[in-house]
Amino acid sequence: MTELAKPALGEAVTDAEFGTTIRRITAVAPDGGNAPVIKPMYSTISAWNADESRLILFSVAAGEHQLHDGKTYRLIEALDISPADIEQVYWHTSDPDILFYVDGKDLIRYHVGARTKEVVTTFDFCSGGASAGSDPLFMSWDSNRIGLTCDEQVFIYDIGQNTVLARKALDGNPAQVAPSGTLALLSDSGGVTDPRLNVVRTLDLLEPYGHASLSMVNGHDTWNGAVYDPGPGGNADIGLLVTWDLAEGTSKVIIGPETGWPYPPTGHISGMAYKQPGWVLVSSIGDTSGAGVLDMENLLADTSTGKVCRIGRHRSWGKENTKLGEPYWAEPHTVPSPSGTRAVFGSDWGNGDTVDTYVIELPSYKP
Repeated sequence: MTELAKPALGEAVTDAEFGTTIRRITAVAPDGGNAPVIKPMYSTISAWNADESRLILFSVAAGEHQLHDGKTYRLIEALDISPADIEQVYWHTSDPDILFYVDGKDLIRYHVGARTKEVVTTFDFCSGGASAGSDPLFMSWDSNRIGLTCDEQVFIYDIGQNTVLARKALDGNPAQVAPSGTLALLSDSGGVTDPRLNVVRTLDLLEPYGHASLSMVNGHDTWNGAVYDPGPGGNADIGLLVTWDLAEGTSKVIIGPETGWPYPPTGHISGMAYKQPGWVLVSSIGDTSGAGVLDMENLLADTSTGKVCRIGRHRSWGKENTKLGEPYWAEPHTVPSPSGTRAVFGSDWGNGDTVDTYVIELPSYKP
């Protein structure tokens, strides 16, 4: 990894190894604690809206979701929203003005342009607040179905029908609705369910709750995640990116020893390029020297063909950071844009005492 000076706010630099453009879009003020951080919400949640005209980042210091122009990256305003957790904010996948989140018992439809909140429904059967659990993924790709939990029960809600399709007693993460809306994943167990929460198959994964994201290939919902050990049933597909077909229960290694890559380091997965079904973004940590393959890398994979592109190093030390009070915030959590032409990530830029946001602008991106 060639040394590269941290760019100034708004400045673009070229990754020496991969030739891609990396642009810094925030400049957080250092404060000597764990809070000088502005970064994407999480890798499983879309940062951009449907037409990529708006972008949401989270400021840890301010404790707020910040709305940026999706093209110029200019800060517009802090959003007046209070979701169940930092990352449980869901852009509508076709209407660029709408996002959803749960506030207490209410599912909120927020109109960004008008700054207005609309209660879609109230989950009266919840005694406390509802949420997407501790391992949230995303909504269905038509933005119509969402899996939630409250009071040791899980349920799937259909916005179009204004109906809770199913409720079951379960003390764990809720069923995460897959892109098609016809299947869902119980990430604690690897169980794949139908919309009525009936388990139709179980993925042979030792840690189905590991870093993963849902996507779709040729009309089939897929689990895409990092796998480090064989499954309890003997499935030996190991890699930083392994895909499972939720409809058929079959797996395939995309980035792993079987396909010529090293044993997987820690990494995060994002299937949020929903206008390019099957494209999955991987951000790996590896060795902080950046000397080897998969060290501090961003990779874009087409899981339908197996093609993988190395698109630039994020240069962030992740949990190895020694300057932040909470090194978790130095994990990059890279997220692709819906079109797959850009990717946004957080970085401490070589064990720094702040974390800012950067965007990789791929050659296919047209401002």
